[in-house]
Amino acid sequence: MSHTLPHDVTPSDTGDSPLSLEQKAGSMGGVWRAFLFRRLTGLVINLVLLVLVTFFIVQLIPGDPATTIAGENATLEKVEQVRAELGLNDPIIVQLVHYIGNVVQGDFGNSYLYKVPALDIVLTAAPYTLFIASIAVLLVLIVGMVLGIWIGIATRGDRRRWLDVTFNVVTGFVSSIPAYIQGTLLVLIFAIWLVWLPPAYTMAYGFGESAILPIAALSIGGIASVARIVRRETAVIQEMDYMRTARGWRLPKFVIYFKHLLPNLLTTALTLAGIILTALLGSALIVEAVFGWPGIGGVVVQAIAADKDYPVIRAAVFVIGLISLTITLLIDIILGLIDPRTLGASRG
Repeated sequence: MSHTLPHDVTPSDTGDSPLSLEQKAGSMGGVWRAFLFRRLTGLVINLVLLVLVTFFIVQLIPGDPATTIAGENATLEKVEQVRAELGLNDPIIVQLVHYIGNVVQGDFGNSYLYKVPALDIVLTAAPYTLFIASIAVLLVLIVGMVLGIWIGIATRGDRRRWLDVTFNVVTGFVSSIPAYIQGTLLVLIFAIWLVWLPPAYTMAYGFGESAILPIAALSIGGIASVARIVRRETAVIQEMDYMRTARGWRLPKFVIYFKHLLPNLLTTALTLAGIILTALLGSALIVEAVFGWPGIGGVVVQAIAADKDYPVIRAAVFVIGLISLTITLLIDIILGLIDPRTLGASRG
């Protein structure tokens, strides 16, 4: 016997009609367009500010690059000649206009010391920095989340109070130690005392072994910070109604934690990933100097402290800033795909 809908019941009464689905799709399309317009506009503004920062930041560096290039024993006439050749005698506004015009073309000028494009020097070093920073971020997220979830589950409902207190004290202390101090301690323990790993980058030990201590120095503090945040998020999520219901139904722990708990932590994890990677790029510059790692950090330190190489400094700061802005944009897009509420509007 066939069943037909009553005459006064429309298809929309039994579910979403094709029209309503199209409206929802159009609504989400509008949300995405508004989101991308907002983010791309912000990206352009940040790039403009980044260019200005890279220009003016070198004005804060003490010393005269012309004196460095000419040599300590150079005459005043020789120093002035070098300054003229570098365009350092031009008014600041003239230098700025010239600089912006070149940056638009991807030209940061030639290194004062090496006489090759400054951007080439930075891009040669960038993969080394991205290598240790990327691995450090993965370690921070994976180890930090696992540790935070485990402690959050183990201490639910004020159980194992001693574990919770110990965890908070230890992670709070570790996360407060700067990465370069942690790097120095790692060298003292593993390179000088135990003699297990090289104290600095050297091909005698191989690329992988030389990278272990820099990665550890970048990761340890981040792991402690992420673990603390994830533990708090885990504690909050476990008290939500759907988690209580899942426990009341006596679902397997695998289902409770991996199907219901973990997905709700992904948004937090991705948000942290962008913040952490941006912070790690800054920390990596100092950590690389501690370990003699051939990344952007070593290039920047040499350019600032020894060479006063303005083009290299500007190119390095711009590349680091561009990487940070790009990563932030990509993470925002991924978050929008996972949870459209992060786009600034609901699904409608």
